[in-house]
Amino acid sequence: MSSINSLFWPLFFLFFLAWQLPRGVFTCTPADRSALSGFSDSLDTGIAAWPGGGGGAVNFSSDCCRWPGVHCRLFGASELRVVRLDLAGRGLAGGLNLQGGSLARLEKLSFLNLSLNSLHGPIPPELLLRMPRLRVLDLSHNSFTGELGDAAASSDPGYSELVHLDVSFNSLSVLRDGVFRRLPRLRNFSAESNLLAGTVPHTLSSCSELEHLNMENNSLHGALDLNFTRLPRLRAVRLAWNLLRGRIPASLSHCRHLRVVNLRRNFLFGPVPSAFRRLQSLAFFNVGNNSITGIAQALQVLQDCRALSVLILTIAAWPGGDGGDTGGVRGFPRLQLLGIASCALRGAVPPWLRVSAHLTVLDLSWNRLTGTVPPWLGGFDALYRIDLSGNALTGDIPLALTRLKSLAAGDDMKASQQKLRLSDYGVRLYNWHVDRGELWYDANIPPSLDLSQNGLAGAIPPEIGDMRQLNILNLSCNALSGPIPATLASLASLQALDLSHNELAGEIPASLTGLTFLSCFDVSYNRLRGVIPNVSQFSTFPCSSFVGNPGLHGEYCDGDALGRVGTGANGWWSYDTVGEIFGLPFLLGFADGLVVTVLFAYVMSPYQRTLQGKVGVARN
Repeated sequence: MSSINSLFWPLFFLFFLAWQLPRGVFTCTPADRSALSGFSDSLDTGIAAWPGGGGGAVNFSSDCCRWPGVHCRLFGASELRVVRLDLAGRGLAGGLNLQGGSLARLEKLSFLNLSLNSLHGPIPPELLLRMPRLRVLDLSHNSFTGELGDAAASSDPGYSELVHLDVSFNSLSVLRDGVFRRLPRLRNFSAESNLLAGTVPHTLSSCSELEHLNMENNSLHGALDLNFTRLPRLRAVRLAWNLLRGRIPASLSHCRHLRVVNLRRNFLFGPVPSAFRRLQSLAFFNVGNNSITGIAQALQVLQDCRALSVLILTIAAWPGGDGGDTGGVRGFPRLQLLGIASCALRGAVPPWLRVSAHLTVLDLSWNRLTGTVPPWLGGFDALYRIDLSGNALTGDIPLALTRLKSLAAGDDMKASQQKLRLSDYGVRLYNWHVDRGELWYDANIPPSLDLSQNGLAGAIPPEIGDMRQLNILNLSCNALSGPIPATLASLASLQALDLSHNELAGEIPASLTGLTFLSCFDVSYNRLRGVIPNVSQFSTFPCSSFVGNPGLHGEYCDGDALGRVGTGANGWWSYDTVGEIFGLPFLLGFADGLVVTVLFAYVMSPYQRTLQGKVGVARN
């Protein structure tokens, strides 16, 4: 043991010295230093803390391996070369001009990150085709324009070793087909949020090692005719928010490792291929805002995808179509989010939902569901958003619904609340329910209960006040009666409360003025009476929030303000809106002006007829 201890410290010292040698003894090669200096000089402004770029870099001017963002590695006995260049978010501005070499002369460079800067102009083809050791290239979040690749790429026999290529969030307009023939090692490709037009390059199929494909939020059109049988390692396909047409390719079923399919908001049509039941790794499937047919059949196919956690078919049916009966569906044991709104589903709220014990978000809005709101919906532990609006549900609001654990009071429940994060699937939530003008971002699908636009009756259960994590409560356009429960004042996180177009009676509880986060409030078209509160948040709500309640009155608004003429709950224009825009002083002034105008016209009419007679005589 003593002999081992006697050897430990000398060996440790030698190891520490060897680790320090690249920085302590050697410096970068003159060729690499010259290439980096040339790159810095080519920009509109120098790179901060580099020679010539400001920031006091005088002490490091002789060793480029000590410049910020530069990482070197020792090759051979004494050659220290630049292998990584990470300049993300360092305020770089200007174009990338590699005609004289600069970055292309960094022969050992394998990692280049220029993201989150203000670089513009075209992407030099040399970055893709003349740097044989480059494996990671990130140019995202800049202002690059033009095309990716060049016309000569298809005739060049060379190949690139790029594994990761990210050009997302730029203004590129063209993807050259030939560039992907030169990238046989490519695993991750992202061109999200550019101005790309044309079709999806079919040569992507030649990238046999491709795992992640992301070209969301562009203007790609035509059919999705990639040969997915040649992409066996594919794990994610993200082509949402484009103009793609045609059917969903059945060849996707050959990608057995496929985990994410996001084709939302295109012009795809037809059924979900029955072969998709082979996708046992599929966790995220979104074909919403297309024209997918056979929703019941799609559910029967996808229920065999045992890993499925997120399923969105929202607004997927043809207008006037029939989503069918989902009675043959067994269920989705691992499902966390289900969105099948506006799919013409009929029958009762599907009982197979009870199998989805991990459900967090449920959207069955704007279908043809009938029957009652099932009490078993209150038995889910993680469910924090329910939207059953726009159906034909009847009966009372079940008391069991108010017992949802994820919405219950208490810090322990709030800590255990597991909100769905779409970023876990590499998916950005551009919007949710865009048809209603709501824009919610990833990690912010708010806890909410929406039972509006149904035929629910009876009283609002006071126990709803126990759902203290609620952000949005919408019970509008039903036949609910009785008072507004004062217990709603316990919903301290409430941001929107809509009880309009019901048969509620009594007064507005004064305790609601304590809801300090409340920004939207509507109790219009009920049978309420008494004084409209004019303190706290209530002083900011428009008069249209209280119209249609003849018994209500306040300092600035009456519950019967300007009558009940309008387009209804979903209308864009009504007399209520006019009164809200112009106000009572304008209307009184308008009325006075109208009376004066009529009197003036009546007094002047004899003189006008005399004048017209004289003009007629003169013309004759």
